[in-house]
Amino acid sequence: MDTTIQKTDTYREVMAWLRGGDTTPDEEMEGRFIDILAQLVAEKLDSDPARPRRRRAGVPAYPLSLKAIMSEMGVSPDLMRGTGPRLADESQTEVVAADQSPAEPLDSLMAAKALRQMSLTEGMELTMSQIQAILYIAYGVWLAKHGTRLFEEHPQMWQYGPVFPRAYAKLRKDESDCREQYDILRCRYPDRFRFLSNCFRRFAWTKACILTSPHIGKGSPWAETRRSNPDRWGARIEDDLIRGWFLPKV
Repeated sequence: MDTTIQKTDTYREVMAWLRGGDTTPDEEMEGRFIDILAQLVAEKLDSDPARPRRRRAGVPAYPLSLKAIMSEMGVSPDLMRGTGPRLADESQTEVVAADQSPAEPLDSLMAAKALRQMSLTEGMELTMSQIQAILYIAYGVWLAKHGTRLFEEHPQMWQYGPVFPRAYAKLRKDESDCREQYDILRCRYPDRFRFLSNCFRRFAWTKACILTSPHIGKGSPWAETRRSNPDRWGARIEDDLIRGWFLPKV
C-alpha cells in the first residue's frame, strides 16, 4: 500500500483524531483497520482543495468521532464490530486465537520494544518517558481487570514517576530487534498484544508529563510508596496499591 499520504499533516491530524475519538471499544478494532481508514480519510480531504483549509481553520477542540468519519466516508460502522470484512495486517504470517501462556507474565523489555516498533510504524517515535508511562498504565489496568501481573518486572518509584528499571536500562543500551520483539509478542501472546496496542493507540499522542501526572499525585501508589520510603528512590510499588488505584477506573 502506498504510504506517501502517511507523511502529510492531514494524515497525522486524522490519525490523532481517530486515536482519541469517541469510538467503539478498542478490543473490537484492528490497529491496521484504523490506519487504513485514516489514510482513506486523509486522501479524501486532500483531494478537495477547499476542504483542508476550512477544516484546519475550524479544528474541533475534541477528537472526531470515528463513527462520524466512517459515515462521511460511506463506510458501514458494522466494520468496527467485526461483522463486515476485516482488514488484516499485511505482515501477519501467523494467526493465534488466544495467548499460548495466558498466566505467564510478559518481559517488560519485550513490551517496551513492541511499543517503540508501533510508534515507528506510525511514523513517530515515543520518548522513553512515554514508553514508561504507557507500560505503567497498561500494567495497572491489566492488574485491576484480571488480578494478575502483565509484566514479570515490578514498577519502581523513581523521582519523576513509576519506572520499569530493566526495560528502561536495556532499551537505552540496545534499541535493536524492536521488530523481532514486536512479532514475538503479536504471535505468541495475541491477547496481550492487542491490549498493549490499544494502550498505544489511546496514549501515544499524549505528552509524557500529562500521562504521568495523575499517577504521582496525592494518594497514588507512587505517592504512597514515597511516603513509606521517603529516602529511597527505587522502592518497589506494590501490586495491591496499584490494583486498588486502578480498580475504580476500569
